[in-house]
Amino acid sequence: MSRIRANTITNQNANGAPNFPDGITVTGVVTATTTNQNITGDLSVTGNVGVGGTLTYEDVTNIDSVGIITARTDVLVGSTIKLGASSGIITATSFRGDASQMTGAGLGTDGSANTSGIVTAASFVSTAGQFFAERNKLINGEFRIMQRGDVASSTDQELSNLGSSSSNFTADHWKLYCQNTSARFQARRFHGDHPDGFGNSFRISCTTADTSIASNEEVNFTQSIEGFDTQDFAKGTSSAKQYTLSFYAKSTKTGTYVCRLLGRHNTNRCVSASYTISDTNWNRYVITFPADTSIVDNSDATEALRVIWWLVAGSAVNSGSLQTTWTNSTDTGAATGQVNFADSTSNIFYLAGCQLEVGDVATPFERRKYVRDLQDCQRYYRRWRPGVDGVTSYQGQSNTTESAYTVAYGMNKDADDAYVQRDLIPPMNHAPTVETFNALRLSYGQTMVDNGTTAQGNFSSNELLYFNVDNEGSLPNDTNFRRLIFKLDTGDFAIEAEI
Repeated sequence: MSRIRANTITNQNANGAPNFPDGITVTGVVTATTTNQNITGDLSVTGNVGVGGTLTYEDVTNIDSVGIITARTDVLVGSTIKLGASSGIITATSFRGDASQMTGAGLGTDGSANTSGIVTAASFVSTAGQFFAERNKLINGEFRIMQRGDVASSTDQELSNLGSSSSNFTADHWKLYCQNTSARFQARRFHGDHPDGFGNSFRISCTTADTSIASNEEVNFTQSIEGFDTQDFAKGTSSAKQYTLSFYAKSTKTGTYVCRLLGRHNTNRCVSASYTISDTNWNRYVITFPADTSIVDNSDATEALRVIWWLVAGSAVNSGSLQTTWTNSTDTGAATGQVNFADSTSNIFYLAGCQLEVGDVATPFERRKYVRDLQDCQRYYRRWRPGVDGVTSYQGQSNTTESAYTVAYGMNKDADDAYVQRDLIPPMNHAPTVETFNALRLSYGQTMVDNGTTAQGNFSSNELLYFNVDNEGSLPNDTNFRRLIFKLDTGDFAIEAEI
């Protein structure tokens, strides 16, 4: 075996690298400070290759790696799957597999999807007969129905001088509760100011100020929910659900406001939360109340839950720490931090799109058809007025304007009384009472009996309006058939079954 030992090997001209046309075989280690060679054949390396700079590969068909590949931009796997290096997104035209090993995917082996957030889709088809309707536990959350309003004064419908009594029903199934206050308010369904996507709002204006609030003074805006409609909160069980309240509000009186949930079954339990109105613009507010694992709601038509928006709170309820957990009812801490909305006649408070739903996510406001809102409201209150509630008029035989609308049908009771009745569809919450009975009369055939007709003796059920009409005069005995109709265009007949 021959051996060549040299410090330097050059080509024959001594000006460059030597040429080995038949190749060179090395069984030991080749060490070079630099290299600048193109390899046109195969290169096999049994050990490690360390690259201090950048490894660039062009027009490579396949890369076979058992480790991690880091790419500057996207990696395309096949023709349909793209791995985005910068965003971490995997885009594919289709996916197969149960995804049981995917972290955060929320996909089960049974094909279900489970997420705590909002799923947005261009379309949705339910295969199990389940729907997303009836999420909103509040009735008339758009304040479109206001049967108690005075339509003669404004198409917006309004009620004025509220505050003189504790129970001031305003928009249907909504009550302005006032206790021991000298302040007075106007409540109005208002078309002149509302959030985008709504046709009106509900406006409460302070018309008589009360700058010195006594400890026992309260003003709040409330709605009561019956037990039939609260069961999916699972209150009083280990599976109890959270309550999420969302609404649009604005006010000329900025500051801290308080909302409260008051449980009404078995024992009063309540929880409060505050929100801040910092400007005079429309804003949507979302409040999530904790679940309550104590005290089960009855599944019946009685009041199970009261939702409260505070406006005025005396020191008896506006002191101590705000009660942010469910606790047996106590006034202290119920409305801590609440501003005095009644301190100026320039104060106006607006509400729109009120929604209470199960869970910790506020979904978009649930839209309902007007007639459905009306039917929901008529479970608690119904009012009939000529020329207002679909009631038309005609000219009577005595040249007196009479209503063609029949309020109820009946039969003679005696010489001056009659029993009248009317089916209640949909059924009311409970047997209603007659709230207003103005300018009505009994008729038989074409004859009008006009002797100060009044309503007496209510024998109704929640499905049937049935009561005695005292005509205070003589009824003919030749016919038993009677109709109760409006006497004048100013007639008014209303029944009430609020909880």
